[in-house]
Amino acid sequence: MKNAFSKSDCRGFTLVEVMVALVIVSVGMLGAYGLVNQSLALANSAANRFTAVHLAAEGTEIARNIRDTNYLRFYRGAGNWNDGLTGYESGGAADYSSGGLTADPAALLKIAGGFYGYSAGENTMFKRKIKVIPNASPPDYFEVVSEVSWSDSAGQHTESVRERLYDWWQ
Repeated sequence: MKNAFSKSDCRGFTLVEVMVALVIVSVGMLGAYGLVNQSLALANSAANRFTAVHLAAEGTEIARNIRDTNYLRFYRGAGNWNDGLTGYESGGAADYSSGGLTADPAALLKIAGGFYGYSAGENTMFKRKIKVIPNASPPDYFEVVSEVSWSDSAGQHTESVRERLYDWWQ
């Protein structure tokens, strides 16, 4: 009786079969590499967007802080509720260490010790512009629009946050 798996009947893989298998495995690995690469780029883009939204929200908080500081001065008999907020319809820049808005919204934000500002640290890719638009003359409220823009490998991006600041103590 003849053995079905005798040595003379067993053959190895042909060269064509090995090459087809290598091509299939290579295509699969390149696809997986592309997915990982795209996932990392999207994660980086999401992190930048997350940072930009919070920096834009901080811009409106800075304008609110200026208004509230003005209230303390106004309450003590000096100043007006909108001191430091007028004249920035086209945009201004500020951080918490400054006393008010400045006229240079083109400056890059810097980071030092985990905090963003304009005075110290390494330059980041983010620029923040804070627009303060009065609704009338004299204004009952200001429309504050804080825009953060940046460029990365995916292109130019902008995130903005809007808020109204009212003359609430009058």
